[in-house]
Amino acid sequence: MLSALGEDEERGYELQRELGQHLIQAYALPTEIARYDTTTFSVHHVPGADGTAAQGLLARGHSKDKHPELLQFKQSLATLDPAGVPLLTETIAGQVADDPLYVPAWRKMVQTIGHPHFLFVADCKAAALGTRAEISRGDGNYLFPLPMTGKVPETLRDLVLAPPVTPEPITLVDITTSDGQPKVVGSGFEVEKKMTAALDDGTQHTWTERWLVTRSDALAKRKQKTWLNRLQRAETELTSLKAEKKESTAALLARAEGIVKRCKMMDILTVQVHETITQEKHYIGPGRPGPGRSYELREVRHLRVTFEHDEAALTEVLTLAGWRIYVTNVSAETLSRDQAITYYRDEWLVERGYHRFKRGSLPALPLWVRLQERTRGLMLLLLIALQALTLLEFVAQRELAKRGETLAGLVPGNPKMKTPRPSAERLLARFKNLHLTIECTETHVEGTSVEPLTPLQRRILDLMSVPETIYEIAFRTPVSNY
Repeated sequence: MLSALGEDEERGYELQRELGQHLIQAYALPTEIARYDTTTFSVHHVPGADGTAAQGLLARGHSKDKHPELLQFKQSLATLDPAGVPLLTETIAGQVADDPLYVPAWRKMVQTIGHPHFLFVADCKAAALGTRAEISRGDGNYLFPLPMTGKVPETLRDLVLAPPVTPEPITLVDITTSDGQPKVVGSGFEVEKKMTAALDDGTQHTWTERWLVTRSDALAKRKQKTWLNRLQRAETELTSLKAEKKESTAALLARAEGIVKRCKMMDILTVQVHETITQEKHYIGPGRPGPGRSYELREVRHLRVTFEHDEAALTEVLTLAGWRIYVTNVSAETLSRDQAITYYRDEWLVERGYHRFKRGSLPALPLWVRLQERTRGLMLLLLIALQALTLLEFVAQRELAKRGETLAGLVPGNPKMKTPRPSAERLLARFKNLHLTIECTETHVEGTSVEPLTPLQRRILDLMSVPETIYEIAFRTPVSNY
């Protein structure tokens, strides 16, 4: 079965598209925000063992699991807010870069959703100029952070140190303080830029883009603390650094510069090695030193490490901490700066699906299959299972929100704890202790539920619009059906 599902990639995509369209229609899923991300799955397969290794799929590449020594395959996932319902997944060779995957994934999402006007949210690897141009030309909307590479750090520095407008507070629409006021999480401003990029077909595309220059207070605090801790560690090590016997000035300077480099303080700390020469008495011959004892003067070298930090550079680093640029082609009337930051902070929604695939309720690892068709088939089956879990959450949470209610009795050891957003795993866990008695006769198979449903179980079924009769009415099936 797994091989059949994974034999034809186009067939697998058509299955995902049809299923996704059905789910959107049947459950009235909102299609305003879609997210996309990739991850890697490290496996312990031996390359080429017995000729059965999944050649072309398993390879060594940049490991997001921090296991570069292992073979891996890459998995993409595209989801819809607010429940993270997945619509698209693709199993990719482990050495493939992420950059060329975003535009094809966006186009597939457009086909599944039925329109290009959703907000496409992804990480900084999606922010390549060509990717943004293709989405803009296709009448799509995007929200990406710019990667801190190339000219971006210099551009960010210029904008932060000399902002064209006064930064304003950033508040999150879904987080409030104890007195009910929106919580301020940072500050920022925006600038508008005219962008031009060459497309794959050789044409030029020009569009207007908003650059949201934002500072996260929490991120700034963490980064500033990290910088100051590294500076203190470097100064402590430099202070205790002593020259070894007969060590040259150049060798000691190299060791000092190594400390600065290891602590990443090259732009802040400057080290020097000072050499002083003194003369010491060395008595000639044996015996105790005395007034008439002959001696000779010898030169002794002393090496001392000194350092100083550039206060202006340190102040600049601490000022720039926590700042980042987000780009979007959506107008301010449609997407405010605060709403954009709120949307990006929910990037955990797509990552939660990966958590379920790796260490959660739908584990793909350890991977026992070897043929790449079976690997693709397995991940497609897990996508369908993930759709079931996230839909269960979405329906239950939507119904609770509609009623203005919360649900208690789901947390082990704390039955009074209430939540408006119960997880699928905790909802399903309430049905673990149900039993079914099955009686077989010559002509029929009969089943009857043993325990009556509890009030909590009845309420969960009601939230999911599932009739209680699926547990309360016994079934009777002819043996011929088996």
